[in-house]
Amino acid sequence: MVETLFVGLPVSRHQAKEGEKAIHEPVLSVGDIEAGRVAPREELVAVGLRPGSLERFRIQVDDLLVSCRGTLQKVARVPESAASLLVSSNLIVVRPGEKLLPAVLLALFRSAAWQGRLKLRARSSSGLVQLTVKDLEDLPVPLPPRELQRELAELIEAEQAHHQAALRAADLRRALVDGMVSEILLPPGREELPHEPGND
Repeated sequence: MVETLFVGLPVSRHQAKEGEKAIHEPVLSVGDIEAGRVAPREELVAVGLRPGSLERFRIQVDDLLVSCRGTLQKVARVPESAASLLVSSNLIVVRPGEKLLPAVLLALFRSAAWQGRLKLRARSSSGLVQLTVKDLEDLPVPLPPRELQRELAELIEAEQAHHQAALRAADLRRALVDGMVSEILLPPGREELPHEPGND
């Protein structure tokens, strides 16, 4: 059902040492995925890496990124803005094949049923939770008819757009309330006043 599965770049093994020739590139890590979205390229940390066989660790549009170490349950679909980025080894890259639409595969990874299965498959070594490529390879993948997949993809994308809009609205409401509280309780110059009994 997928074209390929691979673990990201083991940064410590490829990181250039002092005095070595290096190329500086941003490397996407699990901490750069939040609420199913990938952080903008300009916010990623650039790492000095030894030139070499890095191409196989680059991601493509519509790849799925699945957290596999430390923080499980994170998954995101690669947008055009993140294409060709390197990813670190705390992520597994799932490249969908032609039989299953990326949006449908993403929905499967986010579903309660698959999340439960991933938790059961996760291993713990010295307290570190981890998921392997083999764990993902063994997951049973349903294959709905193509037309049903397209309908599901439209429904999924509409839900995601609604969810993101709701998050933005919540952020705006919080900022509005915070501004009102600051204006009422901390008028200009108030925060500079020395503390006196009775001001509490």
